[in-house]
Amino acid sequence: MPKLTLSLLLVVLLAIVSLGAALDNFFSQYQTQPNQMAHELSAYHQLGTSLAATLDMQQQPQQFITNWQQNSDLSVELVDLDDLFLPDSLKADFYAGKPLDFESEKSISMHFIIPSHKKALSFTVPPITQATHNNTLALLLTVLFYLGILTVVLVWLSPLIKQLKQLEQTTQAFGEGQLQQRIHVKSASYIASIENEFNRMAQRIESLISDNKLLSDAVAHDLRTPLARLRFGIEMLQETSTPETREKHQQRLSRDIDEMERLVNVLLNYARIEQSMLMTEKQNIDLNALVSECVEAASHDNKIIHWQSQNDLTTTDAMINGDANYLSMLINNLLGNAVQYADHEISVQIEKSEKSEKNGAEIRLSISDDGPGIPHEKREELSKPFMRGDNAHGKPGYGMGLAIVSKIAQLHDARFAITNSAELGGAECSVVFREGD
Repeated sequence: MPKLTLSLLLVVLLAIVSLGAALDNFFSQYQTQPNQMAHELSAYHQLGTSLAATLDMQQQPQQFITNWQQNSDLSVELVDLDDLFLPDSLKADFYAGKPLDFESEKSISMHFIIPSHKKALSFTVPPITQATHNNTLALLLTVLFYLGILTVVLVWLSPLIKQLKQLEQTTQAFGEGQLQQRIHVKSASYIASIENEFNRMAQRIESLISDNKLLSDAVAHDLRTPLARLRFGIEMLQETSTPETREKHQQRLSRDIDEMERLVNVLLNYARIEQSMLMTEKQNIDLNALVSECVEAASHDNKIIHWQSQNDLTTTDAMINGDANYLSMLINNLLGNAVQYADHEISVQIEKSEKSEKNGAEIRLSISDDGPGIPHEKREELSKPFMRGDNAHGKPGYGMGLAIVSKIAQLHDARFAITNSAELGGAECSVVFREGD
């Protein structure tokens, strides 16, 4: 939004300054042309002065005017000086021979002195239209100025209107159930921040709906078996009369209830991850210390865990921004998955990349094993809830470990990936974090 506001102010200011300067220059050039009004008045002044001088030498000026008007369209008359009331400020100049002009809305009256006869020659001319022309031009230029500003603003608004139209169409399609709809954000977009926020919101909604569908399908599938066993066990319990058989069925019922409780807890924990993370204030976490604690707790008698950090990083070299509880859950799930599928060895490493001009330093946590590995076509699928690999038959779990890792990594703006381990030959799970402050 700051980009939108600043660009609008800049466009309006540039339009006002540039259009105002251009129109002002044009009007100034027009004004500096020969003044029509002054030219026309000068011609009348010359005529009146010449005629007054001629009348001053005539014995009968009135007779001369009568004869002169027969050959002229200009109506003139002689006025006694005593009948011409003038203020003292004008009287001196007029008696000295300077023409006297009186302008009204309808006409301009001119007076010239005839000293020898103590009269004044007066005639009236139509008003000069130059002032009207100037007012019309000024009005026209004013209209052009505002039309120019309006045009510039409309040109500026055109891409914004297109972007808002695209946002409206995408939002409408998304609301109709097309959850894959996204907005293509251009670098020059005025509302890039809004478009990016919409895309992030749409991605989160699509992810939540997808997770909800997976969870509901998993509940329907994974709860069906223990529920069926519970029903069968209750029926058998009702038909059992001996204490030994009754105790046996009761133990089976207790195991089935425990299994259902564990499954419900897994579902609830997964569903609460995102909400809890949004409400948690992230802090700087020492990843080395956190991994060390998890590795120590995950030590297995039959599996060897090799834990090392690149160049013996100090506690300040592997600092990331996050929540310690959920990061511990992420590490424990990765370690548990590795322990479950490894044959003998597990490798845990932390590596730190150098800062670049575009990106800051990154910290990579990788946990690999010497187990059977994960086929390439199954890797993306195993990041979803309740998805288990081909080697998971007979092993405990619900297929939620890597899904929880993927969700926690996403909420920490980290990248989660599954590859093959070049060192041990099995699967390698890695999470790349951005270095904290």
